[in-house]
Amino acid sequence: MANPLTPTFGMLLLTLFLQSILYGMGLLQAWLYFLWYQKDGWFIKISVVLITLCETAETILFFCASYLYLIDGFGDKKNLTLWNLPIRLVLLTTYLTIFVAQIYFAHCIYQLHRKDKVIPLLILALACVCFGGGIAQVVANFKIQGFQELGETKATRTVQAVFALVGDILITVALCWRLNSSKGGIQSTNKLLNYLIITAINRGFLTMISAALNLILFSTEPGTFYFMLWVLLSGKFYMNSMLATLNTRGYAIGMAAENTLGDISLTTIKISHPNQTAASINVPEHPSADDRKHVW
Repeated sequence: MANPLTPTFGMLLLTLFLQSILYGMGLLQAWLYFLWYQKDGWFIKISVVLITLCETAETILFFCASYLYLIDGFGDKKNLTLWNLPIRLVLLTTYLTIFVAQIYFAHCIYQLHRKDKVIPLLILALACVCFGGGIAQVVANFKIQGFQELGETKATRTVQAVFALVGDILITVALCWRLNSSKGGIQSTNKLLNYLIITAINRGFLTMISAALNLILFSTEPGTFYFMLWVLLSGKFYMNSMLATLNTRGYAIGMAAENTLGDISLTTIKISHPNQTAASINVPEHPSADDRKHVW
């Protein structure tokens, strides 16, 4: 006979285990970012700091919530059915992480083609609605007492999950489109752009799957924590995908430099839109940690 706690607190412990691994990976990436890319602008650095702080707070709060349920509340059956304060606040930090990551990727898309502001502004609007739905969800959670009442928050949960999913789809499509339209006759540049396109697809796949499963499981599996696994892991997916995008720039630029045809002293590869130059990639003769530049 299956343990009746498996769909609830069994999933809670599984979430704690998996997100601890992903959080450790994210911290390593954050440390490497500040070690390698000290010349980045303030916008990127602030984005990295904010997303790291949000996920640190989320990890601490979720551990505290688990401790209150399973240790301080051990044997208290009523306690197991009620929301505690840390579990209410966990969702707020996750929604902040999603908001920061989506704003960062909107900035990347804008940098690729500055004259076209429609798509970045649309992503910004979707991110704001998604975050607004998340805030409404947190407020709704403060109005209910236990897990059995989660169905009452379906509207706000649906808004948050749907707009997160739509935003991630748009980000992935826009990044691939912008990068693909920048291809020209330089083989090394095209190879670099193909690498960035694959990175964008991999980034989007994880975040889109987590948003979709959150939405589906919340609707189809009421009274369980299956949806919570994907809600809370989504913050770690956003953190790691954003930092991975930043930290792989050195490899991408080095790959372009090694495959540049002609004079290896060429220091700038242009990523061009059909109608204008959208961005430049600085390629040192021997890329080092201090010389790596932002590719967007």
